[in-house]
Amino acid sequence: MAEFLLEVTNLSKAFDEIQAVKGVSFKIRPRTLTILAGPDGSGKSTILKLILGLLAKDTGEIKLAGRPLGRDYRPLRSITAYMPEHFSLYPDLTVEENLNFFADLQGLPRKRREELKKQLLAQTGMLAFRRRRAANLSGGMKQKLALSAALLSSPKLLLLDEPTTGVDPLSRIEFFNIIQELKQAGTTIVAATPYLDEAETGDEVIFLHQGEVILQEPIQKLKEEFPVHLYRLRPRDDVFAAYQRLSAVKLHGDEIYIRGNSLLLLRPGEERFSPPEGFLETTRVSPRLEDIYIYYERKHDAHRRN
Repeated sequence: MAEFLLEVTNLSKAFDEIQAVKGVSFKIRPRTLTILAGPDGSGKSTILKLILGLLAKDTGEIKLAGRPLGRDYRPLRSITAYMPEHFSLYPDLTVEENLNFFADLQGLPRKRREELKKQLLAQTGMLAFRRRRAANLSGGMKQKLALSAALLSSPKLLLLDEPTTGVDPLSRIEFFNIIQELKQAGTTIVAATPYLDEAETGDEVIFLHQGEVILQEPIQKLKEEFPVHLYRLRPRDDVFAAYQRLSAVKLHGDEIYIRGNSLLLLRPGEERFSPPEGFLETTRVSPRLEDIYIYYERKHDAHRRN
């Protein structure tokens, strides 16, 4: 078995004057959950479409299990299911009728269709809603139905494009619990998301910024080897006034940002941090992926400016 199921090298795509993807390279190991993480406009959706050949790449090479695809994407598509950001369900059909329709498109034999349909509806918690019209489903239920439709092909590789956009927090957690079950069953998954709390569920993360890869690393390694100190400061007064006050005394290399009612300070230096007056509490904390992304994104921008 090849060490990597999917390898992307120097992938680029421009739309007129806009360079959407700039020399992107990364590798995906089998039976893992890899997160493409970055804000809107960072190239996530475009990269997934380029991988599948839904968009023509300007430059780059894609390998499947060590073999270059060239212009023939059929070997990749034969093992891949793709769930786009805006999945087209048929609102007047029930959950079960939608699945029947997509199963018929794939030419599934009736017996296999019924087995898969029952299994997927049970796995996604949708069995009790199989006769409900898709138009009457919540956002989270619609995404579960879309996922079930994608999984009818029993894919080895699953590409998810922002699968929980517009979905409530509880449904987002439930969705990624299902994704973890699929990974444990052997499916390789690449999920694009702007929500870095979702990225915490992955094995590896690929940070994207303005069409470029900032870095790709195992998530646990990123946290264990984070090279700077992170402090959470709770101000006595208005958090924005506290931000201005702390910004006035920050050292070169410090990064300060607001999260809720607290300030977060990234400090590269080893010296002990003593905040100015007006803070109730200062605590050194472990970084979340959001903090790690902020650090590497700003470091990347500083490098480009220099």
